[in-house]
Amino acid sequence: MDCRCNAAEASDRLQKIENEILDMTDTAKRLLRVASDPVSAMIKFLHDRPEHVSLAGGSMRQVLLESFGTCEQVPGLLRLLSGHVREIVRHANVIDVHNEHLFQEMWAGYLIKLKEKIKFEVGFERDRIVLKNIHGLVCVEQGMELPLERILVNPPKLEITVRLGLLRPVRALDIA
Repeated sequence: MDCRCNAAEASDRLQKIENEILDMTDTAKRLLRVASDPVSAMIKFLHDRPEHVSLAGGSMRQVLLESFGTCEQVPGLLRLLSGHVREIVRHANVIDVHNEHLFQEMWAGYLIKLKEKIKFEVGFERDRIVLKNIHGLVCVEQGMELPLERILVNPPKLEITVRLGLLRPVRALDIA
């Protein structure tokens, strides 16, 4: 590696990154304290970030671990979305999640396939956060691949709507 910075510059950069993560963690914890549920708090955290500013996947995982304590305490949807993230960027009301690679995860008894790029719009219905126009998340149920259409955060449940032709079946899953 050909690095021309000295140890003091490297130390300053590292300290700056650590301070940014600490600030983000404080913001996330504050949102968790006042939110009705942890999923709404973290979606609001992402939605309130500056527009067009990249958030590294490692930083997001660190914020989640610091905010919730352990990986098992992070709600399933958040674990699913942050598992293999390279970066997260917000464009207006749209959150873009760029993953390192394609992968599959089990979530609440369902196999979920995640693509390299996941995109969803954050909106509000009846004072509840809703993730809509979801691209890049597919639920596999009984051998059928069903694209996720929307996720309504309705504590203590998440109401998941999938596309099945003209039908739009809804599943209710626990937030935790």
